Amino acid sequence: MIDNSYDAVCIADGSSRMLLLNRAFEKVMGLAIKDLIGKRILDLLALGLTDTAATVKVLETGRQATVTINTRAGRQVLSTGVPVYGDDQKIHRIFCNLRDVTDLVHLREQYNASQCLASRYLMELQEFKSSEAMRSRIMTRNKTMQQLIDLVLRMGQVESSLLISGESGVGKDLLAKMVHEASPRAETGSLVKVSCASIPESLLESELFGYEAGAFTGARTGGKVGYFEIADKGTLFLDEIGDLPLALQIKLLTVLQDRTVVRVGGTDPIPIDIRIVAATNRDLEGLVHDGRFREDLYYRLNVVPIKVPPLRERSNDIPFLVAHFLGRFNHKYKRNLLLAKDSIEALCQYQWPGNVRELENLIERLVVTTQREVMELDHLPPHYTNKCQGRMYKSSDFPSLKTAVHDLENDLVIQAVAMCRSREEAASRLGLSLSSLTRRLRRAQGRS
Repeated sequence: MIDNSYDAVCIADGSSRMLLLNRAFEKVMGLAIKDLIGKRILDLLALGLTDTAATVKVLETGRQATVTINTRAGRQVLSTGVPVYGDDQKIHRIFCNLRDVTDLVHLREQYNASQCLASRYLMELQEFKSSEAMRSRIMTRNKTMQQLIDLVLRMGQVESSLLISGESGVGKDLLAKMVHEASPRAETGSLVKVSCASIPESLLESELFGYEAGAFTGARTGGKVGYFEIADKGTLFLDEIGDLPLALQIKLLTVLQDRTVVRVGGTDPIPIDIRIVAATNRDLEGLVHDGRFREDLYYRLNVVPIKVPPLRERSNDIPFLVAHFLGRFNHKYKRNLLLAKDSIEALCQYQWPGNVRELENLIERLVVTTQREVMELDHLPPHYTNKCQGRMYKSSDFPSLKTAVHDLENDLVIQAVAMCRSREEAASRLGLSLSSLTRRLRRAQGRS
């Protein structure tokens, strides 16, 4: 039975001397039986005929042992030795079973390799789906814009600071969100947005850095965590960075260099792990030249500059954006408004000072206010057609100066509301109160 066993069998005595070997042993180990019977396994180890042996492990530990032997022929053999004790409580015999597992090991390696390959393909597929989902958020057929989106997605995989510049309404917020979602930080932290222009200067420091209890009159009893700490392990998006006061620019530079923040009224530095993405619609180089923005901070933020082109420089995107916004607002308001070809052509010729935000606001306005099913060119507000450029009047209906000023005022009010994020911002830019802007807008829309 032993001699016909598929597995190799070796029986040795308490000194590791081999007493019995079957035919499979010669095949598995690649050694001739006649040269081994009576030899000690310890001696074979010393001669380098084998690199290890279960018999030796059993003699060392006094109990069953399993080892993997690498034979001189390049095979891998799994050997298990079992001790048999005599009446004197000493090891009398060691029975070893040896099996060639080379093919099994190769199969396991191939399986592991295939699993790794499948995992890599799955990750690449998920990354592709994720990147395609993010790409679909920005409707564009413009080559420059497509290259910009590719750059944004690549920048998600690195930790460099980014400076996104462009006019108001071009989509800087959306690009910052894409950078965060394409980065590993999307799994560990959040995207925290801070508008440096909307927070009063007196509050901006405590909002960014937080404060300790009793730091100033009116401070919370337990203090407050600032946006830097909230964004830990994530991304901090500093919008309108050009409006950051000079005193806070110095503190921001320290945060970028040391990766620590000190709360207002505190002394202990708090380590943070954040990535900074900044955005501006202002000329930071000009501000640096005028001394209103620190040059060292500018170069710290401007590691990878991203310049977003205005909508007027990618007019081939306008028809796709119109279709996109029409679909969204028709669904939202349960309408079925369409724009005639000449209306779309007129919109493509318009300069769009408010960029994509202005276009979005216009389409929503048309969907909710228009009773027609098809918006012809004559139905568009005059501000968006070339008829209103320069306000050219016929001699027969030439207006008074007062009327012409009112016409210009109406156009300016409509344009400001379309360009700005809110009516409050539009009122501030025009130097009006909110109620005054609302009255003028109502009058302007009534005339358009």
